[in-house]
Amino acid sequence: MAQRHGRRNRSLWWLGVLGLLAFVALFVLVRMSRRPESASRETTTTGAEVPGTGAAGPACAEHTSCEGGALCTRGRCAPITERTTECRDVMVRFASGASELSSSAEVALERFARCRKAGRATTLAIEPSRDPSRSPRDNEALTDDRVALVRRALEARGLAPDTLGLTDAGRGAPAPR
Repeated sequence: MAQRHGRRNRSLWWLGVLGLLAFVALFVLVRMSRRPESASRETTTTGAEVPGTGAAGPACAEHTSCEGGALCTRGRCAPITERTTECRDVMVRFASGASELSSSAEVALERFARCRKAGRATTLAIEPSRDPSRSPRDNEALTDDRVALVRRALEARGLAPDTLGLTDAGRGAPAPR
């Protein structure tokens, strides 16, 4: 009797394992059938479709390699939509005492310009100079140089800074030209 009971328990165990495997196989089949054939494994943060390329756009290395109205996101060109998280706030940072744009600042300005041209209300912040070894007047002059540099860089990217409402947040006055 104990042997029959043991065989019955083993049979039930194998039946449970087979049932679980059948469930997993069915789950995988359902998930695969819901995924469009044109969708690649890599998706953009927007999830938007680019005509002719599936869910992920063409490969890219930087924003400038994408068409207007798109950003290079995770190695793919993605159209700018309301859901594009890269179009939130942009911060332009400078090295201490510097008024030249770094490569990361250039990328940030390109992203800002593309988002603005696509109609997004992206906010741009420019790092002021707060160097304790400089006088307040020198820090203010360096900050003004930085703002003027960013203004020229935006103009070079086709944005009219006068339409952006640039102000000096620290002083509440129009940004320097």
